[in-house]
Amino acid sequence: MCKPPNSVVAALSKYRHGVGVALLAAALINGYFQFNGSWGRFFTVLAVQLWFAQGVYCYFCGASISIAPGGLGRDADPEWRAALAAFAFFLYAVFFFLDYQY
Repeated sequence: MCKPPNSVVAALSKYRHGVGVALLAAALINGYFQFNGSWGRFFTVLAVQLWFAQGVYCYFCGASISIAPGGLGRDADPEWRAALAAFAFFLYAVFFFLDYQY
């Protein structure tokens, strides 16, 4: 993965494990606050958020990004990999702030 040395992506790639732990912790905390006595709801919220968080984490690690039924390998075009990681983070944020009142 080719990145300029002083870019935000390079800085986040340097601390990729911290980013992964932060996304995991945020998903767990969000699942806790969305919990209303239904373990199904808790694990659904957690699974969906972790599904997209792993796409972001894999991008920063330089591994294959796989979300939904497809994905991009580590040798794919860097712009497409960045776009897929940004889309995965967008969906992570959408599901983070979604109100699960049902």
